Amino acid sequence: MLAQIFAQDRKLVRFLFSLYLLPVLFLFVVVIATAQMGVSLAMLTRDPASIAKIHPFIGVVSNLGVLLWTASATICLFSWALFRHRLNEMRFATFLLCSGLLTTLLLLDDFFLLHDAIFPHYFGVNEKVAFLGYGGLIIGWMVIFRKCIRRTEYLILLTALVFFGLSLFIDVFQHPIQSVIGNARIFFEDGFKLLGIVGWFGYFLRCCLVQLGDKTGTDLKG
Repeated sequence: MLAQIFAQDRKLVRFLFSLYLLPVLFLFVVVIATAQMGVSLAMLTRDPASIAKIHPFIGVVSNLGVLLWTASATICLFSWALFRHRLNEMRFATFLLCSGLLTTLLLLDDFFLLHDAIFPHYFGVNEKVAFLGYGGLIIGWMVIFRKCIRRTEYLILLTALVFFGLSLFIDVFQHPIQSVIGNARIFFEDGFKLLGIVGWFGYFLRCCLVQLGDKTGTDLKG
């Protein structure tokens, strides 16, 4: 058994180095950041619910959305790695790569509240400007890869975009809407957003399953 372990060690040394390089560097950055910010390491390493002493289910809908964003980005990027060396699927692989990067951006925005807090407070970028930027990226992505999208089950994507649009509509007109339905406005805004993320996840899950040869789907090759 020891011989097998040593044999694996020789084969995997480069992979293990690349696997742990960024996480270790990240932990060093965390240490430096806490020193610069004058806060304890625990503030950046512990679970937020433990630090704030709140129920662990607080924000469960938002957390579920972040998990689905992560799953969507992972599906896209992993499938890109599978397809990128196949000449007849290079365009679709590029579509998945860009989709994965776009999803990662939306994930980071949702997880770190970029348009809500980081951009306005640290960069002076208005929330509406950030929304327009994200909208422009999504529209540009759809235009550039329109041929790929037309070959997919894009009704799922359209459904997701409708839910995102409803959530955005409620956010933009939150004051008049809240005057009518009260705090239920928050439930509908966040609920429609979650349904949009679910649709986004479902769309890319179907795209990749079909491309990999799911017999119940449509062949996307060509």
